[in-house]
Amino acid sequence: MNKTIKYMIVFVGAVSLIILSTLTLSGSQDGIKQENSPLQENNKLANNDMPLYSESSASLVPLSSEELSNNSYTIVIGSVKEIFPSKWNSIDGKRPNGIDSFSLEHLIYTDITISVDKYLKNPLPSKEVTVRVDGGTVGNDTYMAMYEPSFNSNEKVLLYLMKDVTNRTKDIEPEHFKVTGCMQGKFTLTNDGKAVRPDKTVSQEELLSTIVEYN
Repeated sequence: MNKTIKYMIVFVGAVSLIILSTLTLSGSQDGIKQENSPLQENNKLANNDMPLYSESSASLVPLSSEELSNNSYTIVIGSVKEIFPSKWNSIDGKRPNGIDSFSLEHLIYTDITISVDKYLKNPLPSKEVTVRVDGGTVGNDTYMAMYEPSFNSNEKVLLYLMKDVTNRTKDIEPEHFKVTGCMQGKFTLTNDGKAVRPDKTVSQEELLSTIVEYN
């Protein structure tokens, strides 16, 4: 009888240990899940905010000097006064929530202030104009618009400019212009009398004469 009781006590004890071990293991696993849960959420947030990079190119329709002049609202000679920080084309200038790629509706742009020395077509009252180009960097996001002209501080330029008619940035202040024909409508004026763009170099005198001819 005593042996039977002893065996029952041992059996009950063993079963209790197994149950306690199972509960402890289960509790530990639950604890690990709870501890990892915030990390998993942070990873989700990090993935949603991963840096974006894109290069966009376009086949430009070649424009003659006459077409550049006729398609432009104004033509100016001036210098690059200021290149502003780039912005997303959103209300606050930051990447919209949930955006994980660039598109026609969601992109980055950059504004450049030109100090005007002379208007060659349709003179405006202002001594400065704002030129807007697609592309730029905001935080870790970069959008390279290969079809747009590039600008450097204090650069002397001749620009064919048209009003912004795109739906992407036309309603975003300040009042601004786009370069006619993208990179075709921007010439860098050098100290040795040349007007230079990536695909063409002419004398400034020749370029000015064609503008006078068509205006």
